[in-house]
This record gives sequence, structure tokens and C-alpha cells, in this order.
Amino acid sequence: MSLLFTSKEGWIVSHLQYLNDIYKKVLNDYEFCTLEFNKMIFEINSQYLRQNQIVQTAQDSAILLHGKSKKRKRSNLLPQKDLEEVHHIKEVFNTIMSAAKIEGLFCGNTSSDNNEAARLASKKFYLDTYCHKDENLYGSNETNDAIVTEVHDKKYVFPKECTFYCYDVGDIEKKMELNKQYDFILLDPPWWNKSIRRKKMKYAEASYKMMYNEELAKIPVGKLLHSNGIVAVWCTNASSHLNSISNEMFPSWGVTYRAKWYWIKVTQAGDTICNFNLAPGKQPYELLILGSALKEDRLNIPDGKLVVSVPSAVHSHKPPVTEIIKEYLPNEPKCLEIFARYLLPGWTSWGLEILKFQHLSLYQILDENKKVEENNTDNIKSETESRN
Repeated sequence: MSLLFTSKEGWIVSHLQYLNDIYKKVLNDYEFCTLEFNKMIFEINSQYLRQNQIVQTAQDSAILLHGKSKKRKRSNLLPQKDLEEVHHIKEVFNTIMSAAKIEGLFCGNTSSDNNEAARLASKKFYLDTYCHKDENLYGSNETNDAIVTEVHDKKYVFPKECTFYCYDVGDIEKKMELNKQYDFILLDPPWWNKSIRRKKMKYAEASYKMMYNEELAKIPVGKLLHSNGIVAVWCTNASSHLNSISNEMFPSWGVTYRAKWYWIKVTQAGDTICNFNLAPGKQPYELLILGSALKEDRLNIPDGKLVVSVPSAVHSHKPPVTEIIKEYLPNEPKCLEIFARYLLPGWTSWGLEILKFQHLSLYQILDENKKVEENNTDNIKSETESRN
């Protein structure tokens, strides 16, 4: 589905293709149709760079490539181990992209317009969904087909065999069974971030509720995770967050650190969305930290893998990891995502924003012509209709 390329160094995935694939057959008003996600949200055709960054990042890139010295105070540079890590990531990325382009990926012509279409689509998404308040909602689609149905007078699409909880994360112990049932738990925490805090003050529609690291460590992941289970946490490049995962969250959850993977964000031409940075600051990648409940690494989860994809223009709309993680999981695994931003087929999802990307306005309806017998698609329950 979403896997475009696989090598020993990592994977190239298509978030857009994944969304389109899971909604090829959707039941809508007793007819099957196909849905296509708004591709403009993935129309990333150039780097996200301000004009005053261009010269600086070009110079930094030259140092990474050629090892040239530069007159700069050492205090403004990354520590040596971090510089080596950035250099390693860049080398591995170049290896993956060279092989991928030989196979015909990222070889098409793209017009560069500073991602105007993606920016406009993202802005419209924030404005259209800002007032969507679908909290205190539990439901499931137990059928083998994706379905479109109404929730609170708005139409949403639900992937097959999904379950969701639209509650605050503090309610997990009240709403879910804590019997170590999940083989894989994925978290995308709303890390405390100064820039997001500033954005929250200026643009409320682009913000989300942030949490401190000690609050995240209290989530009962250990009570939800199977004794052979795997945990994966999306993480920024902030060392405080990375250290918190290793030193606070994983120990609190009874999880042992296994690997660090890198999500490399690229344009449609295959260039990174910003240059690799020598100084503390923005990098073209985020981290995915993996751990396991087993003290011994029987799963042999490899370290340093790269996940390459064209990112969504919407903040925290992460690419799917379902296909790249499945080789480390049992057949038909039970999977849970906490702080989910969209629903996944066969998964349980928890989060306050899980329905935003399910809104039917984000999709184009195609091939609506095949009638079906009447089915009961009313299996999305509000809090008053579900267990309390």
C-alpha cells in the first residue's frame, strides 16, 4: 500500500497513497464509492526556507559535505556526537534516494511555488476544523468495509474494523481495559514546545494542548502493553524530550529502549524540506523511538532506520507506520495509537483530534454507483450511548 521502496537502510512511504488505498471501497448512503484524500495537503514542491536562511543553510551543507572549517563559536555548534549523527543520517539518506531514483521515484518534473497550494489547503483545514468539538465520544466500525456516517450532524469516514475513543488522555484508566492486550502502542505526544506555545497565542486554530514530560510518563502504557509488546514514540529533536523517553517514560512503563529511527521529510522532488543544520535548530527529520516490554531484544529491532516521505502540510499529521512495523509483530496484532490524529483500519485510536482528518470535506467522492442492500451503519456511539 504505502510502501514505495524498501532497502536495508529504511523505507520510502507515501502517506497520501495510504489514505487513498484504505478508502477505495467505502459504504456511503447504501452505495459503495471510492474516496480520494485532498492531495493539495501533500503538495510540498519546495523547501520550507525563509529568504534569510538560504545562504546560511547552503554554507552549513557545504561543511557537512566537505568537512570544511568555518569561523563560528563552538558554543553555537552541535556537540560532536550530534554532528556525527547528522552526517550519518545525511549519508544514509543519500544512499536511499540514489537507489530510489534509479527505480524511477522522485524523477518527475515539479513546479516550485513555495508550497502555495499546500499552505492554502492547510490554512483552510485549520479554519474548517477549529470549531469541531467531538470530545467525549466512543465508537467503532465493526464491519469489513469503510463507512461514511454522521456524528453530531457532521459526516465522517471510518476505516474498517476500527475503534476510537475521543477523550482526554487522563481518562484512559476509566474508559479502557488495562489487561496488557496490545502488541503495539504508538504515541505522538503533544510535547511542550515554545514555538507551538507562541503559535497558540497567535493562531488558536493551529494549536493543541501540550503536556509536560512528567505527565506523559504517567500514561498507563505498561498496563495496556502485552508482555511481548512494542512501544514507539514520535519525538522532536529536543534532547530534553529524548532523554525523558529513555529516563522517565520507558522506565515508568516497564519498557526497554531498543532503537531510534528517523523520519526524513522530503519534497516531491526528493529534496529535504530544509537543509541539514549544523547549529541547534530545525532539521529535516523527526525521531521515532522504539522500545519493548521484553528485557531481551528477541525481536532484533534494528537501529538507525530511515523512514522517508513527503509530509503533510498540517502539523503533526504523521505518516503511517503500519507496514514498516508489521515484520516485528505477530500475525493480526492488536494495535493502539495514543494522541492519534486520524483513524487506522484494525486499530484502536485514542485522542481529542482523531476525527478531524476523517471529515468528509477532506475527500473527493468517486465512482458512487454500486447499490448495496441496506446495512446498519449506525455503530458510532456517543458517550451517553456507550459504556460510561
